[in-house]
Formats: sequence, structure tokens, C-alpha cells
Amino acid sequence: MALNHQRHSDKWWETEYSDNIHSYLQYHEVKWRMVYGARSPQIHLRPVLLKTIRSIAKTCEISNVCVHLAVTLMDLFMDNHDLKFDTIMLVSFACLTLAAKIEEHCLNIPKLKTMQNVISKDVTNSHFRKVEMKILMFFEFNVAVPTVAHFIEFYKNHFYCDNDFYHNEYACILKDKFNNMIISYQDASLESIKLISYNPSMVAASIILTTRHTLGLVPCWTAQLRKVTGYLKKDLVQCCSLLGRNVMQHRKLVPVDEGYLSSSPGFQSPVIMASKKKRSHIDVPNVILSKRTAF
Repeated sequence: MALNHQRHSDKWWETEYSDNIHSYLQYHEVKWRMVYGARSPQIHLRPVLLKTIRSIAKTCEISNVCVHLAVTLMDLFMDNHDLKFDTIMLVSFACLTLAAKIEEHCLNIPKLKTMQNVISKDVTNSHFRKVEMKILMFFEFNVAVPTVAHFIEFYKNHFYCDNDFYHNEYACILKDKFNNMIISYQDASLESIKLISYNPSMVAASIILTTRHTLGLVPCWTAQLRKVTGYLKKDLVQCCSLLGRNVMQHRKLVPVDEGYLSSSPGFQSPVIMASKKKRSHIDVPNVILSKRTAF
């Protein structure tokens, strides 16, 4: 069962089992995640790939949760493989289709023809399925993993507290600003390579903290949020700092308070470890047969 089917089933974060599901997701993110080394020879192409994924997602009306999962798969796969230029776009699209098969209705899964204008016309459905299989085999078919977007949906339900609204007439305005800001910070988190090494739940909690801080809500980290997320405010400062710097760099939001930007806490994020995979070279059409390592 997909973690996010807003249009087709109940939202898990609004069910009576939400706390149990959240605990499982936090356990799964630690158990599954791989070390990210930012060592892909094609890492300079990441902004273009991210833009392409977002563009296709918008055209096909794909959810933000699906986009986050696709980018997660793409980042880790690229980090462990040396891809040819004409293959890397196909790999990013394959990651999106795999994510859509998990998170979306079948009618929303992008088709290969959607990418015909940016990939080789010689790529057939058979070649594309081989790329998908290569990715699945790399992840040992375990691609239904929690992302920042999954945790955000749960934490958003606990964003407000009774003391946040001194005047009811301002509540709607504040909630609208909050929703828009959350989306912007989520986009910023996708663009930051440094945030990939943090637990998705930590990045999601940092987005909530940074948003409350930017909106001037006091306290910016409530007892309820501390209980729900399992993070103390001091645990999130370093992640908030990286998030704030990325936002300022791309000029998408109001700059975060200098207190965050100048912080240098001793806390280190619990980077999730797993056994490293050897990077291998893949190409189309011999995507399965090629075994040449990139080292």
C-alpha cells in the first residue's frame, strides 16, 4: 500500500494508526537509507534533472510525495553509478515512474512518450524496462521508502497550538502563509545536496521549525512538536541552518533569522548508514550486461 493516496484513500496521517505508522517510518528510514557521498561524476547535471522531474510531475499531476521519492531514488542511484550523458535523463525518468507506481493512481504514471523530446528516439519500451529493472535490482526491490514529504504531512497536523492565535481573524491569513511557506521550504530541501545525508524526519521537522520561526510564532518549537517528532530544538539547528542558507541562495523565501544562519552547534545529524554499493557503468541498450566499474 502506498504511503500517500490523498485522492483515492484515507490519509494515513489522519487515521487512528498515524502514531504507529510514523514510528515505523522513522524506524524504516534508519534501516534503509544509504550513505550519500555526492560523488557522482554527473552531479553537476542534478539541477537540470530535478527541474525535468518537477516539470513532468506538474504535467501529469503527480503529488509532491512522489517527486520526493523519485529524487531520493535518483540521488542514491547516481551516487553509485557512472552514467553516460544520454542515459542519465532516462534514469531520472525511470526513478519517477517507479515512484509513481508506488504513490500514484495508475492513470497518473508518466509514459515514455512524455520524455521523447529529451531522450534518444532510439530508446524503446524494452530498453526503458531494463533501466527500471537495473534500478530495482540496485535497491534490492525496496523502493517504497519514507521521504521528507511523508513526514511533513504528519507534522503539519501538529503545526499550530492554541497560543499561536491571539486574534481569530488572523488565523486564516497565518495558515495560508504557512501552507505556501511549507511548499517553498520543501522545494528548497530538494535542491540542497547537503540535506540528503540527514534523516528525512529530521529535515521535515526542521522545515516545520524554520517555518514557525520565520512566521514569528512563539515558541517556535512547541512541546507537542517535540513529542510528536522526537526531536529537541537543539537537534534541528544545524539542519535549519543548511535549509536557511539554501533558501537565501535561491531567493525563494524571506531570509531566515541570522541566529540560525550563524549557528554552529556541536550536534551532528544521525546520518543513516548502510552497506555501500559498488558504482557500475550502465548504458542503453546494454543496460543489464555492462559491468564496468567507475573507479
